[in-house]
Amino acid sequence: MKIDHCEFPDDLLYDTGYWTWGRPDSRILVVGITSLLSWISGTFSAVTFKGVGTGLLRGQVAGSVQGPKHFEVVRTPVSGMIRKTNPILMQDPGLLNKDPYGSGWLMEIEFSRPEELSQMQKLPEAQGQIASRLRELGVRCFAEFPDLEMFEIGVECSAVLVKLNEVLDRSPSGTVVHIVSDDSSADVEMQRWSDQTGNRVLESRKEGNLYHFIAKKA
Repeated sequence: MKIDHCEFPDDLLYDTGYWTWGRPDSRILVVGITSLLSWISGTFSAVTFKGVGTGLLRGQVAGSVQGPKHFEVVRTPVSGMIRKTNPILMQDPGLLNKDPYGSGWLMEIEFSRPEELSQMQKLPEAQGQIASRLRELGVRCFAEFPDLEMFEIGVECSAVLVKLNEVLDRSPSGTVVHIVSDDSSADVEMQRWSDQTGNRVLESRKEGNLYHFIAKKA
């Protein structure tokens, strides 16, 4: 389900107080952070975990995540023992932004109090709280988390596209760029650029007098 353009999968449980999600499997709860936290923090640069085997009560700190805009402790939504942490995040914390509900999972908790799962919510039960929090924090989500951002206010779109091509020429395949423009021709020009280059425009959105584009290198 998308709530104000932010992704919240239907098959998970959510703790809107701690902004974590959980996927129960027998006595194990796979835990991660929601897209809300990944978008307000910026590209994550560091992740820490409590050690495997650490026992925790619900609400205790299990780790932390840090980006250029925000630092947040991660609190366990259930009581239990940390059975496993995601080793890939130590080398690539940006997975928390790119794939927070998949390869960017945080840890597995062997929970000791199954009744605490009832304190987490399914969608659409949690939808209202999530939507309210997104508006309160001014969170803006897009189709994919960008690797780079270009704020090109007062610049003709033709000049923006020259710069965009230069950026993508020195970037690997799959690079995602968020472009912001106030040129009224931007929507048409970006589509023409995509047709000519084979690169994709994953999303275009107008907010006020600004155009937002998410472009991805083929």
